[in-house]
Amino acid sequence: MKFRLLVFYIIYSGILFVCFPLVMAYFLYRSRKDPRYRENFSERFGFGESPAGCVLIHTASIGEFRGSFPFIQQLLDRKQKLVISCLTPVARSYACTKLSHEIEAGLVVVRYLPLEYFMAFRNFFSKNKPKLVLICELETWPIFIASCYYRKIPVYLINSQITHEAMQRVGIITRLFGHPVELVSGVAAKSSEHAANFRSMGQRNVVPVGEFRFDQVIPQSHIKSGKAALSLINRRKRPVIGFSSVIFGEADIYINSMKSLKEFSEEKSIVKPLYVFVPRAPEVFDDLFKKISESGLSVIRRSEGFSEDLQPNASIDWNNIDVLLGDSFGEMYFYLKLCDNVVAGGGFWHAGAHNIIEQIQLHKPVTVGPEIWTIKFPAHQAEEAGLLTVVKDPSELTSNLRLMLESNVNDRFSRDKFAKFLKIYAGASNRALAMLENKGLI
Repeated sequence: MKFRLLVFYIIYSGILFVCFPLVMAYFLYRSRKDPRYRENFSERFGFGESPAGCVLIHTASIGEFRGSFPFIQQLLDRKQKLVISCLTPVARSYACTKLSHEIEAGLVVVRYLPLEYFMAFRNFFSKNKPKLVLICELETWPIFIASCYYRKIPVYLINSQITHEAMQRVGIITRLFGHPVELVSGVAAKSSEHAANFRSMGQRNVVPVGEFRFDQVIPQSHIKSGKAALSLINRRKRPVIGFSSVIFGEADIYINSMKSLKEFSEEKSIVKPLYVFVPRAPEVFDDLFKKISESGLSVIRRSEGFSEDLQPNASIDWNNIDVLLGDSFGEMYFYLKLCDNVVAGGGFWHAGAHNIIEQIQLHKPVTVGPEIWTIKFPAHQAEEAGLLTVVKDPSELTSNLRLMLESNVNDRFSRDKFAKFLKIYAGASNRALAMLENKGLI
C-alpha cells in the first residue's frame, strides 16, 4: 500500500471511530420502523462463522442481490460454497428465502457484512476464511477492501460502475491520497465508460463485461399471475401506469401527477388510468398509503387486494380503485406485467434513478426523471433505441402521460425492438465468470 493511501486510511478510520455513536443511533432509528434491524446484530461486528474456502459475495441491497442472482446461480452450478453478505434486513430476508434450499444443504450462508471498522473485520476473518471476495455494483468499502488486502484475499468488484459524478465527488481525496480501488485484484465493469473511469483511479486490471441484470430469469409464475389478474382488476381496459422503486422523497411528485391525470381523464371524458405504485423501502409503505389516500385517490394495498399466491380479491370493486400500492418485495415482475407504461423511480431524487432493465425485459416503455447518472448504462442506450424517455421535470412527466392517455396509445413497440436490445447486452455473468476462471480463482 502506498504511503499516501495509508494516510487516507488513518484519517478515514479516525473519522469512523468518532462517528460510532451516530452509526449506532442510525440503526436504532431504523429499527423503530423495522425491528429486523436489531436482529442478528452481532454479525455487524464480525461474529458468526461460515465454511472455509468459500466465495464471499457482497450484495448490499435487495436490488443488488437480484441483479447478481444469475451470476450467483452460475457459481452454485459450479459447486462453489458461498457467503452472501448484505446491509439491509430486506436484502437478507429475501436472499434467505431465495436460497433456502442451498442454505439447508450447507452450500450458502447469508449474513450481514461487518461494519466499516477494522475491529469488526478482524473478528470476521478470525472465524471466516474466504478464498475470494466479490463486491457487487457501486460498493467500494475501504476498510473491507484493506482488510482483505492485508490477508492476501483476492477482491474483485463485479457488475461494477463508477460514474463521472461519483469521481468528481471524491476527486480531491483521490488526487491527494489515491483510492482504495487500487487495492482490489480486478474489476468486471458494467461498460467501457465505467472501465475507463476505474483505470483513471489507479486500477489496471479492468474488463468491461456488461450488466448482470440482463441475464435475470423472468419468473413465469409472476407473469401468469399478472396476466390473469388483469382480467379481473382491469375489465374496463383502463391504461395502466406503473411507478417502480419509488423513493419517499420524490413520492409527492408522482402522487400529484396521478391526481392530475385522473382529473384530466374526467375533463376529457376518457377512461381513467389505473396506477401501480411500488415503493422502494418497506418502512414507508404505511406513510405512502396515507399520503395517497389523503390526496383523494382511492388506494388499495397489494396485501389487501391479493392473496399470498397473487390471486385478486373478487369482492373488491376494482373499477373504483385508482392506485394499487405494492407493499411487498420480490414481486416486481408481477407488478410490471400489470402495466402498459412504467415510470422508474429515483429520477427526481438526488441519489439517482433505479433499474430500468426489468421493465425492458417485459417490453414496457419506460419514463424516468433527469437524475440518470446512476444508470447511464444502459439508460443512454435505451433512450437511443427509443425504449426510454428522460423527462427534465415533473411538468414534462405529466404532460407526456397526458398525451398517452388522450391519444389512447400505450407505446407498445414491437417485440423485436425490445428483443434486439436485450440480445445485444446479454451474457455479462458469463463474461465475469470467464474473467475469474482465467485467473484460476474458481
